[in-house]
Amino acid sequence: MADPVSHLDSDDSMFIDAVERRLMGAPRRYKRRDLSTHAGVDADDTRRVWRALGFANSREADVAFTDTDLDALRAVSAMTAAHDLDVDTLLGLARALGRTTDRLAMWQVQLVVDMLAQRDGGPRGGKPLARAAADEMASLVDDLEPLLLYVWRRNVGVALARLLADAQPETHLGVVRTVGFADLVSFTRLARQLSESDLAALVTRFEAVASDIVSEHGGAVVKTVGDEILFSHQDPEGASRIARALKEMSEVDDLLPQMRVGLSTGRVLARLGDIYGTTVNRAARLTNAAAASQILVDEATADALRHDPESTLRAHEPLELAGIGLSAAWILL
Repeated sequence: MADPVSHLDSDDSMFIDAVERRLMGAPRRYKRRDLSTHAGVDADDTRRVWRALGFANSREADVAFTDTDLDALRAVSAMTAAHDLDVDTLLGLARALGRTTDRLAMWQVQLVVDMLAQRDGGPRGGKPLARAAADEMASLVDDLEPLLLYVWRRNVGVALARLLADAQPETHLGVVRTVGFADLVSFTRLARQLSESDLAALVTRFEAVASDIVSEHGGAVVKTVGDEILFSHQDPEGASRIARALKEMSEVDDLLPQMRVGLSTGRVLARLGDIYGTTVNRAARLTNAAAASQILVDEATADALRHDPESTLRAHEPLELAGIGLSAAWILL
């Protein structure tokens, strides 16, 4: 991540320094080597942790770090010793935090920007809006911080429960999931016709309602990318309820175009907050092959749903799926 502060003019730099003091609770007072010395951590290790967290390395002469940074580095060192963490695990934990909170921060800041831009008499754009959003966000963080920790701890509990539920013999690679892709039909064409504000409203609406539906039915949102959501469920019945709810929602929501969904059941490899494998690829290919407002499922999912009273299946002609080959498919009604 490049350091955006280096691109600010002097007035903006002074403003963001003041905001940073509010966020960090302390002024910058240490150079990089000073920070390492005071923390008792090797300078190279400090750089590696800092980089893993997603922050740009400062120059040796820059006074870039606060007492809060020093406390954090000391905490990293103590945690590493207390839990006998190897370097790869430590840096992996740091990257997970860095990447997740980077996206979280951008998402939340944009929400605040949108809120302020829509207020009567508020700044409409440019530097005034950016400064107002910075001030508002700095005021929010103290209230958001305990909520962030609460949600994180709750999600750790959910992840550990899934870990135990998935525990299988060592010979089994990955975990069994029903994986679903859902995307908005003709999104690219529609995006060219919409204004930026209308496109933002559409994407925000899709993210919100799709995530809510997945959570309501006990699934997990793996990721969303523009017009597409990737989700998983521990059983095909739950995934089928998600798929039907997504399709039905898109048929009645005036803002969203129709969706198409693909479901596949099998082993997936979970790494870096994402999932990988043939099951994921098959779900994606089925989604691409589906018509508007259609749900296509693979053979394993169809077999599991035949005894589900909520599911009705109709045979679809076999599909030639790129990278997978000729595959049986069913329409979930």
